[in-house]
Amino acid sequence: MRVAVGSFEYEGNSLSLKRDDEEFFARHELLFGEDILPRIAGRQLALTGGVETIEKAGHQAVPLVHVRGGAGGRVVDAFYCQIRDKIVDGVRTAMPLDGVFLSLHGAMITDSVDDPEGEILQLVRDVVGANCIIAVSLDLHANVTPEMVGAADIIVGYEEYPHVDVYTTGIRAGKLLVDALSGRIRPVTKIRRLNAILPVLGGFTGGESPMSKVRRLARRLEEDGDILSASYFPVQPWIDTAGVGIAGLAVGDGNCASAEAAAENIVLEMWDRRHEFELSAFTPAEAVTEALSREAQTVLIVDGGDSVGAGCAGDAPALLRALLEVAPDVESAVFLVDAQAAKHAYNAGVGATLDFEIGASVDRRFHSPVHMKATVENLSDGTFVYDGGPEDGKQAVLGPCATLRCRGVRVVVASHPVYEYRDMHYRVNGVDIRQTRIASFKNLINFRLVLGPNIDWLALDTPGSAPLRLETVNWTSKPENFWPRDRMSEPPFMD
Repeated sequence: MRVAVGSFEYEGNSLSLKRDDEEFFARHELLFGEDILPRIAGRQLALTGGVETIEKAGHQAVPLVHVRGGAGGRVVDAFYCQIRDKIVDGVRTAMPLDGVFLSLHGAMITDSVDDPEGEILQLVRDVVGANCIIAVSLDLHANVTPEMVGAADIIVGYEEYPHVDVYTTGIRAGKLLVDALSGRIRPVTKIRRLNAILPVLGGFTGGESPMSKVRRLARRLEEDGDILSASYFPVQPWIDTAGVGIAGLAVGDGNCASAEAAAENIVLEMWDRRHEFELSAFTPAEAVTEALSREAQTVLIVDGGDSVGAGCAGDAPALLRALLEVAPDVESAVFLVDAQAAKHAYNAGVGATLDFEIGASVDRRFHSPVHMKATVENLSDGTFVYDGGPEDGKQAVLGPCATLRCRGVRVVVASHPVYEYRDMHYRVNGVDIRQTRIASFKNLINFRLVLGPNIDWLALDTPGSAPLRLETVNWTSKPENFWPRDRMSEPPFMD
């Protein structure tokens, strides 16, 4: 059988100023047609897992597009329409098809479209007709809409945060597609949603976290018989549209009632634990003082409000300012995006001592630059290769970078924001965070991958494009009875 395969992955953020176009995606991944399968082979991608499963079953994978951009604000309409049309036209050209497998994020937004994935899936369905099986893998933070569920036969979300199961999610979705093609199952997908969003920082799926308990419920539901897959979507919370909310989703084997009941059980499990997702956080000055009181050798301070992994600019200097004021002689490391500061350092060269205005280089709504005199310790081109996770083996480009020192404080300034996975963005710039007392991270989850007996963490509560306190945002499109702005006790179902 013939199965069209492709990906279009991007996580949007209504509060971010970023607008991302073809140049942005080209720095990440932008492949078409026959170039795709050789380039994704052996990687930890959902598309790779899906393609391998489809081909192992003896079917033909027909590649369409492979487009991945990480997180940002909005995709510009022209580029979105270009890729949407390539997917739909590619499906039309490849007909007749027995199946379609798409790896999507599920939380993309564009300049004018609030549900791009729903639009793409419906356009694909219009081309292939009712009898073609459409399977989709989604990020755990997808905003799953009725349009997406109505157009797809199978939807499977990541189980883990950090996202270490991207590849196996593709395998799971691909296996359900293969089973449906053979007639072994009759997939029916149902969703239940609430007008609620949850803090991302509290969404860790390990240990005894609230999401670990939701995860265990989903796995138990799959063991009951006719539930083929159970997924939970705590959603990307910084999308300001009326339809955004946490969701439970289940794929049943021909049993609509069982699938709907399972989906409702999952979303209510998240709702019942909603207070557990709200973790404590500190102002920058409080965070520095608290870090110095901890027993660990190194304390990571997570600047969630400026999380690059949530689509922020990565240029907020609040922690840098606090370190210079509270603990200027403590060995510490701060990472910031500031292309002008990096260029200034490059022009002067290693060893030069200069005046810098650092930070707020892209977004000045929440912070102002920090003035400091610093010495250029290191220069790099900012290129490294990820050594784990969904980006494993892929090259990242920070652009020209400089490591600056002011007394005990070192600042790594980069030209471009990139997805933080472990501490590679520091290592490529000559900084070993294990030799620091304090180090900043602009990611809400992957810092956990470097935690250990001698490495602790705490979070900042600062303004930004990805604020931890979701109830403080001036939402413009949310409905009445919306959690956490409205602290109701009964679950506010959408459907």
